[in-house]
Amino acid sequence: MTALAITVTQVLPAGGPVEHGIGGEAITQGQAVYYAATGKWLKAQCDGTTAEAGENGYGIALSAAGADGQPVTVAKPGATVTLGTAAAPAAGVVYFVGGAPGALNPAGDLVSTNKSVPLCVGVGANKVKILDGAYNAGSVLG
Repeated sequence: MTALAITVTQVLPAGGPVEHGIGGEAITQGQAVYYAATGKWLKAQCDGTTAEAGENGYGIALSAAGADGQPVTVAKPGATVTLGTAAAPAAGVVYFVGGAPGALNPAGDLVSTNKSVPLCVGVGANKVKILDGAYNAGSVLG
């Protein structure tokens, strides 16, 4: 399996908590993001540090940030997000922070050295629900 193919024009909030913050780099709608020590949102990835995997906060970008310092809206744990027909997340499948920055991948794409973060679960109608922080980013798989 591969990362979900997100169509940015189809990414929509479908209920739940959101945060309006500042992006620390260019971010695209639908990408997995984490809250950095700098107070900015960056693209999450599981093959870096536990912070980059989301141990201090994570979500899915609902808006784009074109560069460092631009505003971004992030769907947080408990929120439901429409990712669109190209992504077609399967109901009941858990998607994780991927190795590529911002990617959402199924478990089969992960390797033992990844900081495995169960980010969201497919809930049907091309939507996912972001899972809460009941994990230890450093010990789930690595």
